[in-house]
Amino acid sequence: MIKSKSLKKVLAAALALSLVMAPAMGVSAKTGSTGSISGNSSSTSEGGSTYTPTVTVAKTSSINAGGRYLVTTIKGAYMSAKIPGTVVTTAKETLAAAYNLAPGEAPYVRVYDITAKNSPSAMASIEAVTKALGGTMVAAVNMELGKTLGGKFSLLPQGGAPISVVFGIPKASIRAGYAYAMVCVRPGGAFEILPDLDTDPNTVTFNTTGGLGAYAIVMYPVA
Repeated sequence: MIKSKSLKKVLAAALALSLVMAPAMGVSAKTGSTGSISGNSSSTSEGGSTYTPTVTVAKTSSINAGGRYLVTTIKGAYMSAKIPGTVVTTAKETLAAAYNLAPGEAPYVRVYDITAKNSPSAMASIEAVTKALGGTMVAAVNMELGKTLGGKFSLLPQGGAPISVVFGIPKASIRAGYAYAMVCVRPGGAFEILPDLDTDPNTVTFNTTGGLGAYAIVMYPVA
């Protein structure tokens, strides 16, 4: 759990950020028939910089941590090279019902790495919150929780029903004496600290909602 003293620091950081933050923006990606994303198929600009990923797209994702094997419940474009596995554990049918998906619509997720170069506003917010916690950022991604219909992708509404997600923690960042949490920054600069809901030292489990968010695994020392 996050200490109350750290939370007070985080709130102070949030006040400062609300005065200076530019909107956080994400990458819009299209998946081609070859299962890859080309530099010409997706781009976005934030703060004057442009990000155009060129990566191989995995349509599913799994985590094998200490004998606990998890497989994501929904298809997507799982593109992060920094996080060893992203798994949505909410059942596909539950998610579809909670977000009132129409016939023919299917839940879909896109996950891809971000840096200070391609997402400066989101990373500035993440770094400020991480500093307030006295912690270290492990890895950061944009995650777009949405739906597809006829091959077209759109975001689910933000602030809807909870969606449970598990991120694998990179082995180099698994250390005794540290706790883990997620920092989620939404478009416009608003952020949440999402506590780790499991006891597995290899993973972070958290609840979020639909839409676009920049998510960072943060590790911080515990007494």
